[in-house]
Amino acid sequence: MTITGKGGRPIGLQKTGGRKKGTPNRATVVLRDKLAALGCDPAEELVTIAQNPETSVHSKVQIYSTLLPYVYPKRKLVDDSDEERVTVKGQALSKEEALDLARDLIAVLSSPAAQRELSTPVIEDERKPSVEEPGNEP
Repeated sequence: MTITGKGGRPIGLQKTGGRKKGTPNRATVVLRDKLAALGCDPAEELVTIAQNPETSVHSKVQIYSTLLPYVYPKRKLVDDSDEERVTVKGQALSKEEALDLARDLIAVLSSPAAQRELSTPVIEDERKPSVEEPGNEP
C-alpha cells in the first residue's frame, strides 16, 4: 500500500513513536533551566528596556512587535467568498449592481465639470466674486 518512489509510512497509517505533541526539545529545556537558574526573564528584560525613556522609538517598536504575538494572537482571515451581496446604506446589492454603481461613480467623477468642482475649494457656501450666477444681475 506504499507509494513507489516515496519513503515513509503508508497513507492513512497513524504516526507512531517520536515526541508527543507539545513536548519541548532538549535544547529548549536546557536554555529555560539556565535562564531560570540565573534569574533571567527575557520578556521582562525587553519590557524594561522598552520602558526606558532613553530607548529609541525604533527599538521600542521592535521590542513590542516581538512581544505582541504572545499577548494578542494573530487574527485569522475570514473567507467571504460565499458572500454574494454587498450592503450600501442599508440596501443589499449584488456584485453586478455594486460594479455598476462603481462604474457610474467613476463616470460622474471623471467628467470635466466634476473635476473643476473637485479642484475648486468651497468654504461654507462662499463663492468666488468673479463668478456671477445667471439671473442675479445687479
